[in-house]
Amino acid sequence: MNAILDQIADTYTPLLLMIALGVAIARAVGGQRWFWLRLLASALLVYGLMFADNRWHRWPALGLDYSTHTAAALALALFIGVGLHVRLVWILLVTSLLAYGELMFYLGYHTWMDMGATAAVIGAGLWLIYRAPDYVYRQRG
Repeated sequence: MNAILDQIADTYTPLLLMIALGVAIARAVGGQRWFWLRLLASALLVYGLMFADNRWHRWPALGLDYSTHTAAALALALFIGVGLHVRLVWILLVTSLLAYGELMFYLGYHTWMDMGATAAVIGAGLWLIYRAPDYVYRQRG
């Protein structure tokens, strides 16, 4: 049973990535060629923090483990949600993220504290990626 659950967990992030790339392409075709830059910035944030934690061990110093799975899933889900602007999609994304978190917890990949701390830090960075450009644009306008 755990082998099947492992496979489900392993396919979640690639599935989100394929959907996110589809959203990026649709936005580019629709005239928003810059929209994919949010996906790139999100990837740099997720993996930049992973490399930083591997170097300076901030999460282990707090008794935690940086969850790259959580960070990537959150970044991709946010990109999809913002890109599609559909309430039902948001509900599905949030539900799937919570289910994914429960699956990772059940399989022993991460604790809820690991995932929560990662999501909080990544969430703050994603807020900057998605809101700061709007704020700067309004200040100039």
